[in-house]
Amino acid sequence: MDDTQAEVYTEDAVFPFYLSNFTGDIKISALLDVMLLASENQLKQKNADSVSMVERGLGWVVTQYHLDIKQMPDVGVKVKVSTRATSYNKFFFYRDFWIDDEAGNRMVTLQSAFVIIDIKQRKIVSAADNLKDLFGSQETNKIKRFARLREPKEFDTKDQQHIGYYNIDVNRHVNNTYYFYWMIDSLDIEFIASHKIKSMDIKYEKELNIHSKPEVFSKLDGLTSTHWIKNGDELNVIAKFEWEHK
Repeated sequence: MDDTQAEVYTEDAVFPFYLSNFTGDIKISALLDVMLLASENQLKQKNADSVSMVERGLGWVVTQYHLDIKQMPDVGVKVKVSTRATSYNKFFFYRDFWIDDEAGNRMVTLQSAFVIIDIKQRKIVSAADNLKDLFGSQETNKIKRFARLREPKEFDTKDQQHIGYYNIDVNRHVNNTYYFYWMIDSLDIEFIASHKIKSMDIKYEKELNIHSKPEVFSKLDGLTSTHWIKNGDELNVIAKFEWEHK
């Protein structure tokens, strides 16, 4: 598919020290937040950012990510964050992100799929029918294929999580930043200290709300960790991380 017509939006970013963990590595949630902020700033130009959408009774909801990290940005060092909306079909809206250092070397890439929901009805609505400007993205009949993630039959850890006021975002469900906190925290701290994330796939199945009682599961197999969150018998999200030694 030709993405050359898609409008690329780029902005400078610096990761402050409070977005890093105790080893000095940038938190995976912060990495995603900075990239999503770039898309919010692009969408704001056409009144399609999260706040503008909520005013129309709509909301952006991510369904899947694929992340590759060649080099994690360093604290306090300026990088360039770029994004473009590549394509869309009846329901899905696909967007790419990437981070380069100031010399233009690619550090991080992220592929994503979003849907637009009617907030009151909690139903998916057509992206094409609800966006006046699609940023040069191309209409397609194809569904972009991401990694197929399956819930393991066994788990190493299982933890109950509490949902509070500050966990809820403008769409009135749990901000997915907290999923990453819960998932990473399920691993042994010494493993986290001696390893870094090389790639990640995550699929969001069902949103969590203020009334949910999520349980977080994890399974570590060598340098691959699988994490999933359930509310009762319902699977909410599943992710797979590929790690490498520091």
